Amino acid sequence: MAVKITIKGNQDTNEYKDAIILKEIFQNEFRSNAVNGEILIISNATLFGQDTKDVDLIVIGKFDKYSIRVKTKAKTSDEELIQEERLLFVNDFCFVIETKRHRAEDIKLEGLTLLVKYKDKYHDVTTQSENQKYALSNYFKDRINFSPYICNFIWLRNVSGNSIKELLGNNINILDKHNYLPNTFSLKWLFQLACIQSIPYNPIDFTTKKPKGYCSFKSLRRNQEFDLNEIDKIFDLFTNIKQGAGDLTRKKIEHITKDILKDQKYAQAIGEKLVIISGRAGTGKTIKLLNIACDLALNEGGRCLILTYNHALVSDIKRTLALADIPDDIDDYSVSISTLHKFFYEILCGFEIGTSISPKGKPFINNYIDRYQSLLEELITYIENELIGDVELQALMKSRHQQIAWDFILIDEAQDWNDFEKKLIYFIFGKEKVIIADGIDQLIRSQRKCNWIQGLKKDIDFRKTTEKKGLRQKCDLIGFVIQIAEKLNVYWDLEPKEDLYGGKIIIKIGEYSKDLHDREFKICKDNGNSAYEMMFLVPPSLVNRVNNQRSFLRTQDFCEMGIKIWDGTNTDLRTEYSVDLQSHRLLQYESCRGLEGWTVVCLELDQFMRYKSETYEDVETGELAYETFEEKREKFVNLWTLIPLTRAIDTLIITIKNPNSKIANILNEIYMKNPDNIEWIE
Repeated sequence: MAVKITIKGNQDTNEYKDAIILKEIFQNEFRSNAVNGEILIISNATLFGQDTKDVDLIVIGKFDKYSIRVKTKAKTSDEELIQEERLLFVNDFCFVIETKRHRAEDIKLEGLTLLVKYKDKYHDVTTQSENQKYALSNYFKDRINFSPYICNFIWLRNVSGNSIKELLGNNINILDKHNYLPNTFSLKWLFQLACIQSIPYNPIDFTTKKPKGYCSFKSLRRNQEFDLNEIDKIFDLFTNIKQGAGDLTRKKIEHITKDILKDQKYAQAIGEKLVIISGRAGTGKTIKLLNIACDLALNEGGRCLILTYNHALVSDIKRTLALADIPDDIDDYSVSISTLHKFFYEILCGFEIGTSISPKGKPFINNYIDRYQSLLEELITYIENELIGDVELQALMKSRHQQIAWDFILIDEAQDWNDFEKKLIYFIFGKEKVIIADGIDQLIRSQRKCNWIQGLKKDIDFRKTTEKKGLRQKCDLIGFVIQIAEKLNVYWDLEPKEDLYGGKIIIKIGEYSKDLHDREFKICKDNGNSAYEMMFLVPPSLVNRVNNQRSFLRTQDFCEMGIKIWDGTNTDLRTEYSVDLQSHRLLQYESCRGLEGWTVVCLELDQFMRYKSETYEDVETGELAYETFEEKREKFVNLWTLIPLTRAIDTLIITIKNPNSKIANILNEIYMKNPDNIEWIE
């Protein structure tokens, strides 16, 4: 039978060429060995759904009695044995390999971290490689319900074995810990490095009570087995999703990858001034930020980071970037997105503000979210007292380049940031590298608008553009939202885009039903959309909380109605975003900013409004108190109510639990005046 070796991937890439060389390395070993087995090599893998999605090479194999002599430690059930040459039987393995084409002089070691130079800056390849291993493990668990033990390697394609030895030098801390492959290597080298990460098992001779003369290497646990045909198919997920994506997703991808900057008045200001994109909900601010980031990456080779505080928006944009084939590699142009809390965590750890040391020797911050504001204030104090300045900042950029050293920072919902966050962004990047989306009076995190232009001069220090057209919703939906805003005493000056005519509103008193769903989902699909484009929003009262785990309360009911969901309220998800074309997104109302769907279902809107009213807290803004507590609370709740109503493009479905609630009465009044445009279901 011999060893069957299959390569999967895009043949026009360097990674596929590396896969061919790797195949030859295996074949050279097996020519002189009567070995049976199977190996699958996947190049340019996309781990769709994972935070780290791009992997150069994945190698999975299984053998029938293949052995090789290597120098390695071994372990019995009771002890670890010293490193010496041993006979190693390889049963199965799973490797993930990051390939780098840097020269030896562009590579250096800092402690246990391997760095490669890109554009005169060094990038952390060790962390990149580790992240790929964990992403692949989660990918396996999500697709086949288990993960093998994965060994990760860094293949330095232009560095010889001798150069790697020179790189390691006399660093005894890394001699038996590194995972570097030279330009050419043998299987002995490969499996010796694998045995560093996964020490092989040495059985005991029950007669002599001593270790037997061989050990075994395996990546699978008992009762686990590789079906390489099945493994092959799970890496078609990205292609299948991309081919089956709905029209709305495809149009979004086409939009964000357009070359638009050359046609915009503010384009010349980017890199020279603060750029502000202002507008109300539904005017396309978030998608424009994404478009600008992709343009800067694709056409100018920039590394762009989008910051938001909305986890659900992070997930949605990561999905869009993946489908648009925008890379997330550390040594190439890229667009990435992160929550601001995650970003500032890296900053604080880098400056050792509030950190402790973990058992693995890495800094971490205990109770980070609870201490977030005070830690930022402490950092600002260090900066203002000149204890942290440009020298320390440049050192931070080098040590955490992948996380911090971006060419451009794009900030969503900038009006809702606080002054500490703004000051730190300006300190790290300067206003010239910053592009912000300003939602005018949509204050959700706080009650005081962040002033990004304080002390700045218009057209000299910043350039502002204001979006007034509703670019998301069809005309009837915009008119409906304006009527609700009037009833709620909220100023909402949004102009409909004339060619986006139509739109449908459905108001259902009581629970969402199977008949309603089947009808509207069919219409959604008939318009060229997938299930992803029909989004559900739920209040906290429909979220189950048990032992710090959250999930949608009506999951079983939805399942019985044949409604398949990706539960964004679930804290135990293995994927960053939905990876199933048949699943609808389901999220909490508070996670909906920046998101959109062809059809949006607002479940129990009245219960969400009640929750926002009951949990409202008055915050001292330092401004004159022109409004009472009740007036401020009502304004806060009413503004929040409008946000989910601006998420739908074509069809907005609202369910009401309490038919006597304030919003139910408002909706009924609007329906009575517009019975031809609104469907009312008791």
